[in-house]
Amino acid sequence: MLTFLFLSVFGLLAFLAAGAFFWLVTLPFRLFFGLIFGALGLAFGLAFGLFRVVFGLLAGIVGLLLAPVALLVLGVVLGGALLVGVIALLAPLLPLALLGLLAWGIYKFAARRPSPTF
Repeated sequence: MLTFLFLSVFGLLAFLAAGAFFWLVTLPFRLFFGLIFGALGLAFGLAFGLFRVVFGLLAGIVGLLLAPVALLVLGVVLGGALLVGVIALLAPLLPLALLGLLAWGIYKFAARRPSPTF
C-alpha cells in the first residue's frame, strides 16, 4: 500500500514536470505569435471599433427617426388584421344573413298597403 502511495506521488510529480516542460518548450512560440496577433488584433480592433461607433450612431439616429413611422404602420396592419379576422369569423353566417334579408323583404312587401288610385 505504501509502495502504491509513493508511485502515485511520483507519477503525479512526473506528470506535473512533463506539463511544465511542455509549457517551457512552447513559451517562445506563444510569445512570438501572441505579440504578432496581439498587435494585429489591437490595430484591427481600433480601426473597426471606430467604424462600429460611427455606424452604431448612424443606425441609432435612423432608428429614432423611423420608429414612429414603423409603429404607425404596425398599428394600421394590426387594425386591418383584426378587421379581416372578424370578417373571417362572420363569413359563415352570410347565408343566414341573406335569408333574413329575404324574409324581411317579403314581410315588407306583403305588409305594404296598396296606394289608392284616383
